[in-house]
Order: sequence, then structure tokens, then C-alpha cells
Amino acid sequence: MRRRIGEAGWITTAAYVIVATACATHNQPSEPAPVAAARPTAAPPRAPLAVKDAGAEVRNDAVADAEVLVEDHAPPPPPVASPTPPKPHPLDGLTEAEMVAKLRADEAALGSISLGATNAGGLIGGVQMQSEPGWTAVNPGQSWGTRETIDSLKRAIAAVLAKHPNTPALRIGDISAKNGGPLSPHRSHQSGRDVDLGYYYLGKSTWYRRATRANLDVARTWTLVKALITTTDVEMILIDVSIQRLLREHAEQLGEDATWLDLVFKGRGRQPPMIRHVRGHATHLHVRFYSPIAQNSARLAYAALIKTGRIRPALAFIKHRARRGDTLAKLAKRYGVTMKAIKTANKMHRNLIREKRVYLIPKKGGPPPPPRAVAVPPRLLPPPAAPRTDGRSSPVKTAP
Repeated sequence: MRRRIGEAGWITTAAYVIVATACATHNQPSEPAPVAAARPTAAPPRAPLAVKDAGAEVRNDAVADAEVLVEDHAPPPPPVASPTPPKPHPLDGLTEAEMVAKLRADEAALGSISLGATNAGGLIGGVQMQSEPGWTAVNPGQSWGTRETIDSLKRAIAAVLAKHPNTPALRIGDISAKNGGPLSPHRSHQSGRDVDLGYYYLGKSTWYRRATRANLDVARTWTLVKALITTTDVEMILIDVSIQRLLREHAEQLGEDATWLDLVFKGRGRQPPMIRHVRGHATHLHVRFYSPIAQNSARLAYAALIKTGRIRPALAFIKHRARRGDTLAKLAKRYGVTMKAIKTANKMHRNLIREKRVYLIPKKGGPPPPPRAVAVPPRLLPPPAAPRTDGRSSPVKTAP
């Protein structure tokens, strides 16, 4: 279901949708709660968790279908130790009335707020990534992100500029619209946490050019990618497999730890790699960040956002897997809705309910707030360099 952002940036009724699964014996969310999955901090790591919601921007329907597969078929997370406890939040201690007053006085008073999923969300109090020495915003009107996203981008680019003198400006593509929401031609980029970045090229800097062994500045690009992984709260990076091979080859020449590189490029067991292949990313890379402050602000300020009209109540759904004996009338009575509403939600032309089929049951009222705080997992860091036998640190190979 699609939904638009109104002129005032409201998330309209068409889809800030929360879906839960109701089975015969228990209820289970159809999508995991937006809590970060734990990932390893060094090689070899402790058991990691899988990362859900890996959709990305698209240029055509074929790419869209591929990315939906990435998003909908992420493996379930294995149990692991809890990630590092979240830091105190800027909104902790504020009452609902105080947040309402702040929002009415200044919409950005509560800081950046990342609403919903990356492919069904919105953005409040976003920060614009404007062109500066070191980077160029390709489309400034679509370069709005959470404060954390923008700060992470600047940190990673600064690492490249510090290591490689005379680096040309990096091209930054779409992030999100000012108020988030659908951003053509993407399926994600809706909540200020997705970013399209150009590669560094040999010679003239450009945007949306297919990278190859002949034109890719692999040294600068690897420095950028490594900085994203090790110095920011990145959730995943999408890079074409042909470019991945060049980056890994370069990293191995630099003496990067092989086990760590396996975790970055291949993953381990049920843990997907940090860098993943999705068609359409030979011209640019796609980065998704965690924004724990902005994401948790959506939870803490949820009631205030509803009360001030910043979020319009939306239609929620429950997923019901039909069992033997279920009828349309029974489902309508059980969930307190009309048979017509169920038929409309499922595009049914008859009253027949099929066993084991999943049906959407409309539920009045807006979506509930995120049930748990977002906790950022530890960063995927390489192991420390092995000490030399003479007691001094081993020399580190660097890119030219």
C-alpha cells in the first residue's frame, strides 16, 4: 500500500501501516520490531544477528523486485548477547505536554525524528546535506536526513580527505525529501537514513558513472567504505559484486585481516555481510545508517506527534492465517469489523475463506508507537594489528 506526504509533511492515512500476525494459537509480528541486530566488533566475533529491512533505491522495476527480495527474505536473527545499552536520550524526562508545547512552537524543537520504516516512513526536523569542500550534493532538494545520518556522512568523507590529499569532491545523491515519504524512483529513502553515494573515480569526478577496474579510484573508495563501517553506525552497504571484488583485492594488498574481510564481504552463517550485492549499484553505492536518537524520538514523541496533528492516524492491519472452520462471518465477528471491510482489504470477490491463507484484517486507529528502543549494535571493527617481536607495532600499509 502506497501513501503520500501532504503539503504540511503529514503522514496520511494511506500507509503508515503496522501489521501484526494473528495465528490460531498465538499472535506474532509479521515484521521484527525496529531493534538493531547485534553484529560482531572484531574478528573472530561473537555470534551476530541478521539485519532486516535491507531495501534500497531503484531505477526500474527489475531492480525494485531484486531489492524487495533482499528486504523480505532476510534470515531470522539467532540469539546473541544484548548490544551495548543505549545512551541517555535528549527527550528523556520530557512530559507529553512539554513535547506538545515544543512542537507547537517549533516543529524542529525535538530534533530529527525518523518515522517508520525506510520504505514506509517519514522525516521530521531533517538536516540538509549542502555542498561543501569535499562533497557535492547532486540534488539538494532531496538531500535531507537525520542529524545522525548527516554527521556520519561528514565523518566518513573527512577520513578520506585526511588520508588522501587533493581528493576531488564526492558526489552525494538522494537521501530523503524534506519531510521524508515516497521519493521517486526509490522504494526506500523515506525516513532520512538511506544515502546514495558516488564512487571515487580516477581523473574527473562525476556522478552515476559505471565503475570499472579502469576508472575506479579503489584506494579512496576503500577508505570511504572502511570509514563508514568502522566509524559510523552503518546498517548495510549495497555495492555491485564487480566493485566488491576490486575493493577486497585492494584491502588484501593493504594487509587487512582476512577474517574481518570475510565478515564484511561474505558474512557468516545466518549473518549477512555488511556489504551486499543488489543490481544497479555499479554506478553508486547505497548506505543505510542507524539513527538511534531520531528513531527513538519517534517512539518517545509519538503521542505528542499525534496530538499536534503532525502524524495523521492511519489504518492498521492484523494478519490472520486462516484455519479449518474459519468463515468470513466468524473473522468479522472475532475482530469486530465488517465482512465488506475484510473483502476490500484482501480484494476478495467471494466470501470464501481458504485454509492456511493469510488475510489482512483492517483495524481502526493509528499505529502504535515503536514497542522497544532502537539499540545500535557494536561496530564491525577489524582486530588490532599483531605486535612485532621487537615490541613495536607492526607497520600499517596505507593507500597512496
